[in-house]
Amino acid sequence: MADFNLTRKQTEAWKYLMDETTNEVLFGSAAGSGKSFLGCLWVVTMCIQFPGVRYLIGRSVLTQLRLTTLRTLLETLGLMQLKPDEHYNYNQQSNVISFYNGSEIILKDLAATPSDPMYDSLGSLEITGAFVDEMSQVPQMAYHIIKSRMRFKLNQYKLIPKLFMSCNPGTNFLKKDFYIPWKEDRLEAKKKFVPATALDNPHLPPSYIETLRQLPEQQKQRLLLGNWDYTDDINAIFTFDTIADAAFKFSPSPLDKKYITVDVARFGSDRSVCVVWVGLVAMEVSVFSKLSTTDLAVEIRALIASHGIHPNNVIVDSDGVGGGVSDMIKGTNFVNNAKALHDQNFSNLKSQCYVKLSELFKEGKISINIRDTMLVDELTQELLAVKLKDVDKDNKVAVMSKDDMKKMLGKSPDISDAFMMRMLPEIKSLKATGRYAISFI
Repeated sequence: MADFNLTRKQTEAWKYLMDETTNEVLFGSAAGSGKSFLGCLWVVTMCIQFPGVRYLIGRSVLTQLRLTTLRTLLETLGLMQLKPDEHYNYNQQSNVISFYNGSEIILKDLAATPSDPMYDSLGSLEITGAFVDEMSQVPQMAYHIIKSRMRFKLNQYKLIPKLFMSCNPGTNFLKKDFYIPWKEDRLEAKKKFVPATALDNPHLPPSYIETLRQLPEQQKQRLLLGNWDYTDDINAIFTFDTIADAAFKFSPSPLDKKYITVDVARFGSDRSVCVVWVGLVAMEVSVFSKLSTTDLAVEIRALIASHGIHPNNVIVDSDGVGGGVSDMIKGTNFVNNAKALHDQNFSNLKSQCYVKLSELFKEGKISINIRDTMLVDELTQELLAVKLKDVDKDNKVAVMSKDDMKKMLGKSPDISDAFMMRMLPEIKSLKATGRYAISFI
């Protein structure tokens, strides 16, 4: 691949794409690092080398794929001296590129749609491998479905299923499944993560680098320096720094009230999470999977007894089956869509509490005294995914829904929701309030 003058980071990723032990490669890098070109180069190379194979190139939205990734793909074909009609044919109706040797590239949009929420359109598709451009914009379900479809002609050519993904740093399941395990030196052997910055690409024009340098700090960290530890959206209300700074920030006072906040699993699909608090210090997180409401109530009573907490100070998410749990322990109900307290201009109680929680993090008034680093990592990613919505409209202040967060994270934000509920008594006790009570600093 030296003929294509690959950068050092592109060469590293290419090595993983060519070896026989790696199933998944994430090129998680900054803007301008050549991610799309490398993915297209790999797919075309495989299609030419192995007659009759079938590869998928996907992106969240088909129009974006045509405007960006497809343009890069056609440029790559030209660089490889492959000519339309002679070496390949592009059918714009079927979105399929067919090669002279029988190989195919299928161009596919991967956004979840109301008409196909379970990706049945991919159900009958058999592919040899796939390249997904900007994977961070694609729901996690599509990621799993694509992996399940990679079996076409693998035995014939003694290939292994391989998925190559590109993305800019962000807060999503890729950070949880690739970046954090890589950072902690525990990434599965079959997975590879290749970080890169825009500065790693010597072919970028200096003017482009200078444009990236002029971006706001968080955008610059992501798009110039490839920093995954910064939030990916100006609408995010938490920052990595304020969350990290809360680790064992201070010790609890024996005079502080104790609380338990409980996010109850919905319909058996999510975990139930209990957080034990002393004042604003999170002391313990307990996670329970697939418990009945009765069994969960038993576990909560055990926490009440061991920590000496009054049932009135047990705050339970009462949406769905949670109301039954709250009734059994005589706790305090938390209704997410309830009206915001004190007539503040929030769409609901949940949004009001999340904003209040973000303010206390910024003010250094929250301490996370939890030694399980895996749970703290999960909490961090969930909080970084909390974003304001419709900020350009004259609406009440609102955060995105739990379903939207679940699509972004690939899991339910149950730990962050349990943290959010701790704000209920803090807001109730406010003496004077403003219309918004929100800080964007």
